[in-house]
Amino acid sequence: MSVGTIPGLLRAHATERPDATFCTFVANATSQTISFADLERASRAYAEAYRRRGVGRGDVVLVMLKHSPHLFYAYLGAMLVGAIPSFMPFPTPKQRSDLFWNDHRALFEVIQPRLIVSYDENLRAAAAALGDALAPTLCADDALLREELPTGWFGDAVGEGEVVCLQHSSGTTGLKKGVMLTNRAIVGEVSAYARRLGFGAEDSIASWLPLYHDMGFVACFMTSVVLGTHLVALDPFEWVMRPTMLLDAIETHRSTFAWLPNFAFSHIVAHARGDRRWDLSSLRALINCSEPCKAHTFDRFAARFATSGITPEQLHVCYAMAENVFAVTQSELGGGVRRIDADPIAFSRGRVRQAEPGERAVALLSCGTAIEGVRVEIRDESGKVVPERAVGDIYVGGSFLFDGYYRRPELTAERLRDGWYRTGDRGFVAAGELFVTGRVDDMLIVNGRNYYAHEVEAIASEVAGVVPGRVVAIGIEDERADATAIVVLVEVRADAESALVTRAVRVAVLEALGLAVQSVSALEPGRLIKTTSGKISREKNRALYLQGSLR
Repeated sequence: MSVGTIPGLLRAHATERPDATFCTFVANATSQTISFADLERASRAYAEAYRRRGVGRGDVVLVMLKHSPHLFYAYLGAMLVGAIPSFMPFPTPKQRSDLFWNDHRALFEVIQPRLIVSYDENLRAAAAALGDALAPTLCADDALLREELPTGWFGDAVGEGEVVCLQHSSGTTGLKKGVMLTNRAIVGEVSAYARRLGFGAEDSIASWLPLYHDMGFVACFMTSVVLGTHLVALDPFEWVMRPTMLLDAIETHRSTFAWLPNFAFSHIVAHARGDRRWDLSSLRALINCSEPCKAHTFDRFAARFATSGITPEQLHVCYAMAENVFAVTQSELGGGVRRIDADPIAFSRGRVRQAEPGERAVALLSCGTAIEGVRVEIRDESGKVVPERAVGDIYVGGSFLFDGYYRRPELTAERLRDGWYRTGDRGFVAAGELFVTGRVDDMLIVNGRNYYAHEVEAIASEVAGVVPGRVVAIGIEDERADATAIVVLVEVRADAESALVTRAVRVAVLEALGLAVQSVSALEPGRLIKTTSGKISREKNRALYLQGSLR
């Protein structure tokens, strides 16, 4: 069955509803309204600029821009000429320039981009760092949008089954991977996910999410383009400084949906001063995604914003990944998310049973059931499907899987086989609902028991004096004991006593998980290294610890 293409849907919206609002673009306390006619016209201007530079079918175009409407135009313009666009994060003053460009040099050598869209100052810095690895460049400028366009020219037709973009999947370890997505996969997944949510023409999205992340790219940008709905786009860096601006946007524009990683819920609560209220009655769902979703995060958020109209029934969970375009599973709207308080000893041994009342427990949130067209299985190390409530590796199959990793055939063959994608995540199924427990790469095996780095980090983040979210848990081989020792790296606030904080972290992890931490390193704020997508990098920080730089 034909589902259409992204360029075709853009043209249809611009023709049938030219004045309908695609986006309210918010930056520096001002807003700009972009209609679908505006979006199509500006995207065609970029397409013509690409065409004049010889960019065509199958060429990779990297879009590396600050928060600007040009993000949308440059990306869709590449699609119109049959090129393969991909968003890249824009370097920030807080990132170490040498690490940023070294990471991207290795990536550019793999994907070999035909063109990079950015600004003069950024392109000069890139040229100095990358040398021969730098592709030809195009400077994003409003003057480009004012150029005369060919009459009647819209762009080359790209088939539904052709690769239409690369979504660069990134995490706490390893080189970014270019996930190849087709028109059919994107349009099909967005449509299926919308049906699960009951997302219709009257719904709208508020987002601060960067577009180089699949949550911002698919759940927000692509959803609005495919379905022709309204997006309120906030500056990610402004949001970090003033996270309640998302609530302002929801209240002002009566948005009905927003997607957030788990840390964002806590960040908003921490910055909602006093007893200020917002009218959030328009919201149908705030959806927790991308990171391990925590029950106590939802509890705090619901309690703080109860007077603003938030109820536990509006807080939901989605399990998503770029390799399936976006959503794999989704909790059912209209009711609360299912929780299991798991016995930590059984859990560390790969089985899930309900803890007895009063016992120490690991709180787990359901990610819901698979959306239409998607299949989920939990398998053991031999590839055999395991029983319910047994923790294993999560495999995903179905209609929306990616076509592989761009120019990385060995990795594709390793992860994508016989119509199933081995996600690298761990989890279990209970009563048909998926519970995600962590990533294989995050697993810490101590004395035959399995613990997850993110669980240790979440517990440490709650300790008074620790900078929330600025924690890394790593496993170090203790040759004398012939075992894995756990080390926790924590950034400590300037007004806190380091010795008291490190002692409290040890006690908190022991009490919550029964896990003895060998060492806790107290660091000044800002010492831990992040990935280019803003996540704390376990790989880089582990290497620095072993070198003696983080002790």
